[in-house]
Amino acid sequence: MKFRIPRFAVCVFGVLFLLTICFDFSCGQNIVGLSSTKFTANPVTLTEMDFSEFFYFTPELRSPSDQPENQRVVRKLEAHVVQFLAGHPWMPFHHTLGISGYESYFNHPNEMFYVLGIALPFLSHGTAEKVKRVLADQLQQAPPYALDGFEHRSGNARESYQVPSALRLAGRGRANSVYGVYVFWSYCHYAGDSVAARSHWNAIKARMKLLLEDDYPFDINKKDYPNDEAEKLNGDLAGLLGLFRLARINDDDAAAKQAEARARQLLELRVNLERVNPKILQKTRSATKQLHNFKLPRYCDLVPEIGEALRKLSAGCGAGHLKAFREERNGWHLAFGDRMIGGENYTNPLHFPRSLFAGVVFVEQLPADQILAFIDVPWCKGDFYFMEQCAYALWASAGRPWQKVL
Repeated sequence: MKFRIPRFAVCVFGVLFLLTICFDFSCGQNIVGLSSTKFTANPVTLTEMDFSEFFYFTPELRSPSDQPENQRVVRKLEAHVVQFLAGHPWMPFHHTLGISGYESYFNHPNEMFYVLGIALPFLSHGTAEKVKRVLADQLQQAPPYALDGFEHRSGNARESYQVPSALRLAGRGRANSVYGVYVFWSYCHYAGDSVAARSHWNAIKARMKLLLEDDYPFDINKKDYPNDEAEKLNGDLAGLLGLFRLARINDDDAAAKQAEARARQLLELRVNLERVNPKILQKTRSATKQLHNFKLPRYCDLVPEIGEALRKLSAGCGAGHLKAFREERNGWHLAFGDRMIGGENYTNPLHFPRSLFAGVVFVEQLPADQILAFIDVPWCKGDFYFMEQCAYALWASAGRPWQKVL
């Protein structure tokens, strides 16, 4: 007996097949799991107490206990900084993604000053003194608050693989925010360089002029910012915090009042972005090609003070976003790990584990032993994000102590 498939079944099968094909093509960017979460809350007006904690306290970084995991990370940090000093100056790191093209990291002195500054309390005396001398010299050539960064094709190669010169980006790196002003304050604080805090004051005020005078166009409800606007918001907010602290050091009350007023506006924007907008994954133009390129911009350039504000003031939304996203991506912390942020690329971009690491330390505040276990290996020689992770993992292991700075 000949078996016939009913015409209706054929039609249904055909429709389902076409829908499957269409869905596959429309969602064919290999994003692992969700790009939005269910966590939202009403916007909030921040109080005077909310602001005062943000302005006046910063992490207290100090030598960790002798526990084996602490010492493992201390040794890793020391060895990597020593390697950095031996090969300095370095070229920016060239990372090939795949279909999204390639991108360049560590092309601005703000990252160099930031991570070496916060590493100082954990380094041996001899290494710490060498770091201070390198940074003091670099401060005269390219300060962290400058707009322009390092030449992409100048210095020693960081990569463990050969990169043809023609493939490297041309020109210099460029800051996309005033994050470097916070970095400059952080360097002065941890290196004890009060002379620099005063001698660079006029240059700092000139760098901040536009941010203080212009309107700040950011919509917390918008879900399709393509130029890392949330990352810029983090950097600008951090820069205002640095400006306020430097103004107090320089007894410049007018500048301090300006910085405080604008920082209040931006802190409220940043907190409410976390509360009302669950779309945490954004398209980005940070690589040479735009196809399949995604980022977590709201957790990039996230300094501890902003992370603490999100932990306390986002009604649990910050920790909820990060936990839901992170738990779908086991192995997110591994160098050169399989792509987990979208795109038919070879590996994750470096900003992906950096943003999630900042989230687990500052916002989620996972247990210290779990955070220490996330310390993997560097992506390259002079990997600033690796140094940053070591320093803040050790801070978490010490109980996340804070100190009053003003």
